[in-house]
Amino acid sequence: MCEKHSPIVKVAEGSSSVFINGKPAARKGDKLTCGAKIGTGSNNVFIGGGTHRYLAVDDEVSATARYTVDILLVVAGGAKAVGSIAKLGLQAGLKAAGPCALRFMGGIVLSDAIVRFGVAPLAEKVLGGLHGNPVDTTTGRKLLIDEFDFSLPGRMPIEWTRFYASDLNVDSVLGKGWVLPWEQSLRRKGSFLYLSDNQGRSVPFVTLDYNQRIYNAQEQLYLVRTNGGHYLVQTLDNVFYYFGEVPDDNQPVPLERIENALGHFLHFVRSEDGVLTDICSTGGQRVHLHYDEVSHRLSTVKRIVDGKAVETLVRYHYDSNGQLNGVYNRNGDSVRTFSYTDGLMTRHANALGLGCEYRWEVLDDKPRVVEHWTSDGEHLHFDYDFEARQTRVTDVLGRCAEVTYNKDRRVIASTDFGGEQYRIALDDSGNITGLTLPDGNQLGFEYDDLSRLTAETDPLGRTTRFKHHYKTTLVKQVTYPDGSTWQARYDDRGNLITEIDALGNKTEYYNGEDGLPHTITDATLKSKYLWWNSLAQVERFQDCSGKTTYYRYDERHQLIAVTDALNNTTTLERKPGGEVLRIDHPDGSRERFTYNAHGQVLTHTNGKGQTTHLARNARGLPVRRQDPKGLMVAYQYDKALRLMALTNENDATYTFAYDHSDRLIEEKRIDQLTRRFSYSLGGHLTQVEETGYGEKGERPQRSTYFERDSIGRLLARLNDDARQDFAYDDNDRLLSIQRKPTDSGRKLGVTAEKLEFAYDILCRLTQEASPRKLHPHSPKTPSVQRVHAFTSAIQFLRSMM
Repeated sequence: MCEKHSPIVKVAEGSSSVFINGKPAARKGDKLTCGAKIGTGSNNVFIGGGTHRYLAVDDEVSATARYTVDILLVVAGGAKAVGSIAKLGLQAGLKAAGPCALRFMGGIVLSDAIVRFGVAPLAEKVLGGLHGNPVDTTTGRKLLIDEFDFSLPGRMPIEWTRFYASDLNVDSVLGKGWVLPWEQSLRRKGSFLYLSDNQGRSVPFVTLDYNQRIYNAQEQLYLVRTNGGHYLVQTLDNVFYYFGEVPDDNQPVPLERIENALGHFLHFVRSEDGVLTDICSTGGQRVHLHYDEVSHRLSTVKRIVDGKAVETLVRYHYDSNGQLNGVYNRNGDSVRTFSYTDGLMTRHANALGLGCEYRWEVLDDKPRVVEHWTSDGEHLHFDYDFEARQTRVTDVLGRCAEVTYNKDRRVIASTDFGGEQYRIALDDSGNITGLTLPDGNQLGFEYDDLSRLTAETDPLGRTTRFKHHYKTTLVKQVTYPDGSTWQARYDDRGNLITEIDALGNKTEYYNGEDGLPHTITDATLKSKYLWWNSLAQVERFQDCSGKTTYYRYDERHQLIAVTDALNNTTTLERKPGGEVLRIDHPDGSRERFTYNAHGQVLTHTNGKGQTTHLARNARGLPVRRQDPKGLMVAYQYDKALRLMALTNENDATYTFAYDHSDRLIEEKRIDQLTRRFSYSLGGHLTQVEETGYGEKGERPQRSTYFERDSIGRLLARLNDDARQDFAYDDNDRLLSIQRKPTDSGRKLGVTAEKLEFAYDILCRLTQEASPRKLHPHSPKTPSVQRVHAFTSAIQFLRSMM
């Protein structure tokens, strides 16, 4: 008999309503004090009532061992796949009530094209239908997505964030509409299970047998049931959300643990009535959650060391209805305030006083935002056409934007405030397969059965392909349009162990059991070494020459000292929130900084005691800069938050004007030079017109024209003096610039000239040739070479002006 099983084992659980001789009736499945379950029972006597635990129960297998065994079996592929929801024909019936608020970026997060073609800064509006601060135009609901409170370092960091959606009915400790990442749960009802995720959405799955798993391509999640009957949700980057047993009683089972393939975890400690009290992580980090005794709302989160609270990380205040109305950060600053009417958020303000307000109306039986304005002049009106699945947004300047969406509330077309039109094609899993840009150019995207991006094709038909490591999101190979490849290899736990560039050069990574690299060896067999503490922070780094740098952290685990190879130490003093207040340099000089409540620099005092001051508006944008001599630069913005005027230290002012697409169309300089700019449908600069001001009042003019290809690359630059032609290879590397003077240019002494560049397969500049000289280059990093080639090109262009 094992040590846990004492000679006398008692029945710990029984019926909550049926008693025999004054004792609760025990049934098959009820637990004993040792943790075992009653395995047999009468086949013709059935005892009802709920299950109540009357005595303490020891687990037959420790919780830690149970988590570890279950997760390792899943990592090893022990759970039998029963297919995906799509392949089982359940796609239409098993969809979440609405898409994830940031799902539109899910499949294309690897895409370089989204950045190169200028879509990334507009992604929330163009792809997600989010306008303002923000409002979801597909539903009219109010969202707050990036509400960050604090982060504690670790092999699995504790990153504390809040999410708000006005249509949520999650029973959150923060009040209606809010949800914390730890408030996820799983409930079972008949043949279905429902995941309440970190945005409060209900994501349905089918019930599984023991040792089975099923994949949801829309959510990019596996639902797993282990041999022991415990349920896990697994992401493609091998993070496991552990819920344990989920009985068929339609009651939510809270999240017990988050763990990755390396065994790093966040463990959630709950009271007997299921209230989350503590979060513990690998490396010993622990936070304690304290609740108001009357409202039972979460009031503070404190960091615990050796069983004692050492600091308050965040503090929450509530209104008389139990709604969150104030957030105070680690520094004790008020950083957020909220107001509500009838349970709907009507106002929020940031640490600097920027107020965002919302007016609601009930439309199509649901409350929706119809008007939104801010204290600094931003103003939006929302008009909904539910039958056409279209929403029109009108801003303070009278500009209109439109969003069109499908039955799953995914954006399929949008028109921005400048009239630019985008068309979006989606597959059955909600992945973006095609994006038509305002100038008619098209981007194409391909995915595998797991909704991982496998290829992207640009408007010139050039395709970049991606291969992944097993069933994870880790990329193991990228094949570029010219056939060159980048490769990576990983171990069974997903640690990077080898990188191979297009020339076959290898960089090797040697990792510890914790997954952190301790040695990095490059293609020349030179090695760098790293030493880490228990919270995954570098304590020591040795470069390939043997020089060592040391890093020291304070009791809050913030970097406070760096000692270089010459034993020179730089020290830092920080606020509780991490902002650097003072830097003491090895030469004895000292820098000082002050901040606003938003964590932005307000003053900087250099080592000579000279102070620069910055004044900021409620959005944190600079409105005035005063240098140590007292000279000032002032900045003015319009209601669309565009820089309208800049007044320099001599009280001279530059002014700027913009088109409806927020592109700069006019600049008036202090020397009375006026510059006007024109653009193509794709947003590329096509003309610069300059008008000067002569000594006798004359207004000389000069125009420069830019010819571009379909993807916006500059092909030619033309003015009255010369034409410059630009040529590229398939990797967009600049191959040549050729100058051809006009007749008027030749009269001014402009000559024909050609500058040429050559590269190796790694995009490193190897040769630069001009009519007068050949300049060979030893290969350096691609980024350095791109800067060098760009600098050479700029110098060449300046010689033409």
